Amino acid sequence: MDAAKGFAVKRDLKIVRKISKGYASEVFLVENNKGKKFALKVEKEKSPRRGFLVKETENLKTANSVGVGPKLIDFDVESKAVLMEYIEGITFEKYIFETNVSKQKLLRLMKELMKQARKLDKIGLDHGQLGGIGRNILVRKNLPIIIDFEKGSQVRKTHNMGRLKSFLFLNPHSSISKRVKEIIGEQWKELPGQ
Repeated sequence: MDAAKGFAVKRDLKIVRKISKGYASEVFLVENNKGKKFALKVEKEKSPRRGFLVKETENLKTANSVGVGPKLIDFDVESKAVLMEYIEGITFEKYIFETNVSKQKLLRLMKELMKQARKLDKIGLDHGQLGGIGRNILVRKNLPIIIDFEKGSQVRKTHNMGRLKSFLFLNPHSSISKRVKEIIGEQWKELPGQ
C-alpha cells in the first residue's frame, strides 16, 4: 500500500479502493482531480517475484501496439507501479454465467476475442494465462479486454489462439466451455480460426 500511496501522491491521484490482490501484486482503483478513473498495479513489498512489473509494462506496451489490453498510462520503477486504463467491466466467467447474453452477442464477442488472440500471436507475445476461469478477460459493453500481462512472454512460442480455443470450446471438464456451447451451440466451429 505504501508504494501505491507514494505513486498516487506524486501524480496527484486519489486511491479509491483496492480492486484485487494477487500473489505478487495489488491493484487499486485511483482517480485524478477530474474524476477520471485508472487502475494502479503495484508490486507487493514482500513479493517473491521481484521486478515482474517491468516485464508486464513491456508486454502491455507491445499488446497496446496492436490495440490489445488496457492502455498503459505510466510506469515507475522506483515505486514498482504501473498505471493503466481502468476497465469497468466484469470477468468473462461472470458474463456468461450471470448475464442473459444472447447467442448473437456472444458470437460477436468470441470473434473479437479470437481476433485479439491472433494479433498477440502475430506479434510474438504469449499471454500465458488465457484459460482457467476467464479472470484475465474482462467484458465491457460486450467487448472483451484481455488484462494481466505479468506472466506474458515475448520469448516463448505463442499459444494464445490454442489456449483460447481449449478454454472456450474443447475442455470437456470446463464449466465455461460447457456454458459457451449451451449458448452458441455448434456455431463455435464456424468462428474464424477454427
